[in-house]
Amino acid sequence: MEGFLLQSKHKLEINTAPGSESEKFERLAAGITGLDPDTNDELAQDQYFDGEGFGETDVTSAQLILTFSGHRKYGDAAQDYIYGQLLEVGPGRRTELQWTLPNGDKFEGPVTIANITGPGGEAGEKGEIGFEMHFNGKPEFTPQD
Repeated sequence: MEGFLLQSKHKLEINTAPGSESEKFERLAAGITGLDPDTNDELAQDQYFDGEGFGETDVTSAQLILTFSGHRKYGDAAQDYIYGQLLEVGPGRRTELQWTLPNGDKFEGPVTIANITGPGGEAGEKGEIGFEMHFNGKPEFTPQD
């Protein structure tokens, strides 16, 4: 599989002690089966007279959102923290996230945990879960060394 990206090589770490004097980043991996990044682009689509009826598009704003899916694993520090925020609103859903890509590039910054679902599913299956991490503002990007 030379040259192909393996999703399992992503490293995600969530701060499970936001606002405390000592941050505590825990690996977000156990039970996670899916990761879907999206920039959630806002677009301005305009048609000008000099375009002869054809339009153009500009991205006017964006927000990096990571959507996670998987299975609920009780006792995992990262999942227990996320599901402990289920009934929180406002600042109770805010923390920090570090996301290291398989090539070593890194995104990090403040996030809001949103759209927490599950665990749910059929009786003979593992509890299916889903949640999103919405970066608040432009995340800090550090290219690989």
